[in-house]
Amino acid sequence: MKLLNKFLIPFAALSLAACSSLDVDDSEAFTENFPEDFDGAVYMELHPQLVSLQVRNYIVNYNADAKDADSLITAEAVIADSLEFIADTAQLHKIYASPYYGGYGEERWQEAMEPTMNLKCKMQDRYTMVNLNQISGEDTTHIKLLDPITFVKDSTDTSKVVSVVGRADSAATEVDTLVLSDTLVLLSGRNRGTAVPDTVSCDTTYSPGAVSAPQLKFLAAFNFVNTTKDWEMIKAIPIDTFAISLHYVVFGELNGWAYRKCKDSEKENPVISEEYPVTKRYCADASGVVREIK
Repeated sequence: MKLLNKFLIPFAALSLAACSSLDVDDSEAFTENFPEDFDGAVYMELHPQLVSLQVRNYIVNYNADAKDADSLITAEAVIADSLEFIADTAQLHKIYASPYYGGYGEERWQEAMEPTMNLKCKMQDRYTMVNLNQISGEDTTHIKLLDPITFVKDSTDTSKVVSVVGRADSAATEVDTLVLSDTLVLLSGRNRGTAVPDTVSCDTTYSPGAVSAPQLKFLAAFNFVNTTKDWEMIKAIPIDTFAISLHYVVFGELNGWAYRKCKDSEKENPVISEEYPVTKRYCADASGVVREIK
């Protein structure tokens, strides 16, 4: 149902606007097409996005009128007001989680507000232990001075160097020549010898949770340009409940929208499979699955 609504909502918006613009005589002509057990409050509960559409449309018109009437509502003022709207987390939370406005739900709000862990790691110096007896080649041993560098001497004859520990850092440039009794060439880094495993140093920081950019863009439609009391203003908007009910007759029925909740005896009924225009009527089970009414 959610996937179906994703594509049908733009058309639902047009039909809802059409319902709101009908005069009394026209609207009464449609009422005889309601199912006998139709309840407008239930239909609105099943499709709260219709309330959200009405509210956002109301705010668009309100803001347009406010800008026309007040020269102080400049582009700069609108930007400042929008930033205040976003910064008011408590108010944003109410709009975001309400099924009749933001529609994202409390669970998604909690997920969005979960701090994000940032792990910044740095590789420590990599050392390579080289056994000089394993290396042969030149008359002299060329040792790149990779500070710090350690010469390990023979335990019985300290005049002999038996191994060297150096840092494998390609950025080092100093070179020293050490003449040994052996004709050896010591290659720095990872070319020769036995590498000691790298060590890693990590710093952990946490970024506060935040609403995603696409969600903020959607929520911005609930912002009144001339007040910071947006939640109070939203709650005071008069909802045209009859237009929402009439929406079922004009649009919902032919598109397979559930008009009531399924009864216990209907919870295993076939799931909707028809495409527009549908010929059957439908209910929604406890999980929101749209099922055929037989």
